[in-house]
Formats: sequence, C-alpha cells, structure tokens
Amino acid sequence: MQNDFKIVGFGLSAGGMNPLLEILEGLPPVLNAAMVVVLHLPINAPSKMHQILSQKTELDVVAVSTIELVEPGKLYVMDAGKELRLLNGFLEVRERDQNEKINKTIDIFFRSLAADAGSRSIGVILSGAGYDGLEGARDIEDAKGIVIVQDPETAQFPLMPKNLIANDHPDYVLTPANISNKLIDHLSS
Repeated sequence: MQNDFKIVGFGLSAGGMNPLLEILEGLPPVLNAAMVVVLHLPINAPSKMHQILSQKTELDVVAVSTIELVEPGKLYVMDAGKELRLLNGFLEVRERDQNEKINKTIDIFFRSLAADAGSRSIGVILSGAGYDGLEGARDIEDAKGIVIVQDPETAQFPLMPKNLIANDHPDYVLTPANISNKLIDHLSS
C-alpha cells in the first residue's frame, strides 16, 4: 500500500514520557503524518498512555488493540504486553512472549516501519535504560528514512540514546524541543 504521508515512530522507555509530551506539545494540531508510540511496558501492567496523551495533544489518539489502518493526523498508541508491526499500511497487534527477557518492541516496530514505509519512515529514540531500537534504526536508515535521537544530556535515562549514537549514525541528535522543530521541517517537505 503506497501513501504520500510520513509515519513517525517514537521509541521510548524509562524517562521517555516527559520528552514525548514536550515534542507533541510543540507540533501543530494538523499534520500530514501518522505517529506511532512504542514504549517499554511490563507485560501484565495496564497502560494509561492513551488517556494521558489524549489530554496532552490535539491529535486524534488511537489505542491500538487489534488491527488499525494508519491514517495521517492520528497518534497511535500500543497497549501493555503487546507488540506493534506495520504491514501494508495497517498496524497489527501481537502478544509479547511471556518468557521474553529483553524487550525488543521498538526494534520490532521500527523494522516493520522501514519495510512498509521505506523513505517515508522517521524513527525517534527517546530516553530509556535499554538497548532497544538500534537494529530498527539501521533498517530505517537503509530504507532512506530518517532517525532522530534525543540528546543524551537531556535524557533522564540516557543509555538507549547513547547506544544508538555509539553504534549507528543517526541523522540528528536533538533536545525534545528541537525534535519538534525538525519533525515540522521534515513533515512539511
């Protein structure tokens, strides 16, 4: 399925909520892009991400529970204990493996984003204590998409951004406010 709008994937873990909110507050309410939030959550913990984001942005926030068609102007949020994949313009939900030791939900989504959206994909890595996101970021770059990383100096938990910077070549390393500005630049071109 070929669309003309870009798809932005936000990957975050510990300490990533405040930067995400700052970025979203800096974006205009109408965008010709879809946004997907993929975060590390315990498998059996309930998620209030949908409610929190609905109160903080004018974008239409969609909690993805089964299969959703990806449309511009919407912000999609995964549920706890799930994984998201993009396939033929649809977000598909899968259960995470209960025995999984390392959470790779960001890599899983970013890899599918690169495969499905190609050069229309933008991956944003925010604060986190893990190593997730590196493989998916490489796939986005290989597909001629864009990778943006939160400046580790501004991250509460800088391990995830630092790992990506040390082992990859992100297009931009920026503060959350500057991430908003860079997204506006790329989404309007």
